[in-house]
Order: sequence, then C-alpha cells, then structure tokens
Amino acid sequence: MFWLLGLIFFIVCFYNFYWKRRLLPPGPLPFPFIGNYLELEADPPGYKTFEKWRKMYGDVYTFWLAETPVIAINDFNLIQQHFVKDGETFAGRMHVGRQAEILRGGDYGIVFVEGERWREHRRFALQVFRNFGMGRGLMEEKIQLELSNMFDDINEEFGNAKEIKIEPGPIFEITVANIINQLLFGFGYHGKKEKQEFSKMKDIISKHMRLATWPSVNFVFSFYPLRYLPYLKKRINEFWETELIIEEYCRKQIELHKKAIKISLEEKTTDPQDYVEAYLQETENGKEDFSEKQLMYMLFDMWVAGQETTANTLIFSILYLLHNPHVQDKLHIELDTIIGSDRRINLADKSSLIYVNAFINEVQRSVNLLPLNLLHKTLKDVKIGNYFIKKNTIVVPQISVVMYDEKIFQEPHKFKPERFIDDANAELKKIDELVPFSIGKRQCLGESLARMELFLFVANFYNLYKVTPIDPSNLPSLEKIPGVTIQPKQFSCNFIKRF
Repeated sequence: MFWLLGLIFFIVCFYNFYWKRRLLPPGPLPFPFIGNYLELEADPPGYKTFEKWRKMYGDVYTFWLAETPVIAINDFNLIQQHFVKDGETFAGRMHVGRQAEILRGGDYGIVFVEGERWREHRRFALQVFRNFGMGRGLMEEKIQLELSNMFDDINEEFGNAKEIKIEPGPIFEITVANIINQLLFGFGYHGKKEKQEFSKMKDIISKHMRLATWPSVNFVFSFYPLRYLPYLKKRINEFWETELIIEEYCRKQIELHKKAIKISLEEKTTDPQDYVEAYLQETENGKEDFSEKQLMYMLFDMWVAGQETTANTLIFSILYLLHNPHVQDKLHIELDTIIGSDRRINLADKSSLIYVNAFINEVQRSVNLLPLNLLHKTLKDVKIGNYFIKKNTIVVPQISVVMYDEKIFQEPHKFKPERFIDDANAELKKIDELVPFSIGKRQCLGESLARMELFLFVANFYNLYKVTPIDPSNLPSLEKIPGVTIQPKQFSCNFIKRF
C-alpha cells in the first residue's frame, strides 16, 4: 500500500514539476491542480507578484492558472514585436478551463471571441459608432450634454454653499454609464427612479468584475464537477447570480427595441437610433452570424467594460489629487491661464492644455486598470525569445508590468504628471510604453470614446471645482480592490466651487 502511495506521489510530482513544464519558459513552481493561484491571491491585485516573477525568471516566463499555463511577456519591445508586428498570430482568445462553454454556451460577445466572428462584429461596432458620431463633433455633443446634467446635479447639492461634502463615485459612474447607454440603448438614467435602477445594476457589475478573478471561481471552470463542494458552490453561485442579472438586463433591452422597431417600421422611420437597433436591422437582413444571442453578449461586454474602465479611472483621479494637492494647484494654474473662465472646455482646447493631458496620462498609468491583461492565444506555432511556443497556447502581454517599469518610468509608484512633459519645448511628451488600452489587434474597442470622455470630464470638472480631503490627517485610501479591472474604495471628499 505504501509503495502504491509512493508511486502515485512520484508520478504526480514528476508530471507537475517537470513533464508538463518541460517545453515552456521557466516560471514559479505550480501546485498540483491549483497552479499559482495561491501566490496571486496572497498579494492582490497582483502587481508585486508579477514584478517579482519578472525579476526571478526574466521577461518571458510561465505561470499557471489551475492546469492552464500562461506565458507572460513583460518587455515592451517583445510585446511590440509579437502583438503588433505579428498581431494576427496573437489575436486569439483563451478562457480558463471551460469558462466560455459554461457561462455562455460557446464563444459569444466581443471580448472573449476570436476569428471571423470577432473581426466581423468589431468592424460592425466601429462602423455603428462612427455613424453615431464617434470621432466627430456629434459624439462630443453627447458627452457634453451628460456633463451638463452632472454639473446641474452637483450644483443643486451646493445650494447657496461654496463647499459641500460629497461621495464622487456614484456621480461619475452614472454619468459615464449614461454616455455608453446612449450609444448602446438610446437612453440615460436621469430620473430618480432610473438612477435607483442604475445604482442596483452598478453594484451588480462591480461585484461581477470582482468575482470574475477569484481563484475559487476560476478553479471551478477548470474542474467543473467540483462545483458541488460547499465552499466552491457558494462562490460559483454568487458569480452565476451576477452573470444572469446582467444577461437579463441586456435581454430586456433587446426585447424593448424589437417592439420599438416594429412601431418605427409601421411609421416608416427606420434609421437606427442606437447600437441595438442597428444590430437588429442586420439580423433582419439575414446577415450571417448575427443573432440575438450574440447581440446579448456583445451588449454584455461593451456595457460592462464601457462603464468600469472610464468611471474607475476618473474616480482615482480625485484620489490622486487628494494625495497630491500640488498637482491640483498646477492643473488650476494652467486652466486659469488658458481658459480663464467657467466656459465649457471642448476638444478644440486639448492641444493647449499640456498639463491637463499629462495629468490624464499619469492617472491612467498609475491606476493601471488590469493587473493581469486579458488572455490571448497563439493561432499558430511561434518563437518567443528563445522559446518555441505551440499553437493554442495562452500568451499575455503584461502591460501592467510595463507601466510600472522603473527603467521606463523612474519612481513608478510616485504620481508625477511632469514625466509626460518635455520641459525644453513645453510640449506633451509621447512615451510609447504608456499603453492603458492594451496593444495590437485586440486593443480596446472603445479607446477613442474613452480618450474623449477622459479629457472632457477632467478638463471641465477641475476647471469648475476644487477637491479637498474632509480630514487632511486621514486621507482616503489609494488601495485597489482586485477584479478584472481594479476598483477604488468608496470615499467622500469636499467639492469647492471655483467660480
């Protein structure tokens, strides 16, 4: 009996510590079945762990999510070489275990699909957004309208006061949500009842993004029969609940639009007013691979991603100013010099506001939204560095390591917008390694919208208001809550009118 147990132990160790790793780049030793989840969970959200592994194993190393190997590329030049110059090879997507099959019944949506479905639906989404004014004045007008609604709500809170205590998170979140909602669904949350509905959905989205990276949840996707174990069952059920609520929200919007389209056809007003209408028209025209199920998951991906990334970045911008008041002083000096009034700042002002742009760059770099970038998959055999990597291997460009690389950004954990300014020419300095929207073929679909939102939000908000801590001796935490994208902790601060 002891011989048998010893043999089994030897086989497990031989397979786990040598055989399965023998053709891959070196990396941290994985535990049998759970891989390196324990190390990742021990120091969330993961920046320090990835940097530690880079120092130990080099710019190309392998870590394991359960029994799935992930090859991390941490050097910017290598990332460019492979994900930009050989982008098609690295344009695949990979899930952990059976995630796509279990959650969606297959590869649906835009974030986690590949091949012709991904290319066709990405092209279609970009075309629809261009038709609705993306990159043109029409989109700017829509953003400015939502900003006006936000400023009206803030000023109503002021009453006759010059300074108020406020929680900025919900205000920024609903304004960002209204912009993506207008594009996707054709409406925003402006009434009291609608705002309450959004607040509930925002809590669901935030919870979903946190749970999606939990090792226990992803472990179940790799070993699905274990979902009935008490601890794992509780975790996966929590995740399932958020998944189904978001799916139902998107499904409801599709049904409402189908009824609206029927009415518009009867009234002969058939020009699409939003993304859902445009997509449903494509399905009516018999466009191949366009289905309501695919539409639901397209909405799921774009709606969730379009809110979390921009809103969290904007909220962190306040936190960085509370911790670095001298930066806010410099922002206000530039705004007072260039703008000099409470007029609405628009995109035509962007090239003149050097420090504002540098501030936005530094916020995006410091926030570093994705500690672990989304997983790519090689679509053919390829050589990375000195390693031969087979087709269908998970590879990830670790942009979070790049944006905290002390060789590129000196003192990377200090908040210094000046690093993006060329003092000699008083110009904004372009640093290629600033890649908050990822890189290559799978670069963020909503990048142009996000850049527009960030500039118009930041420039107009800080032109009108100053933020200060409620208690200067007890500043709000800069801690990052782990998730697919990191989230800020809730906090309140003072808003002070500048005009």
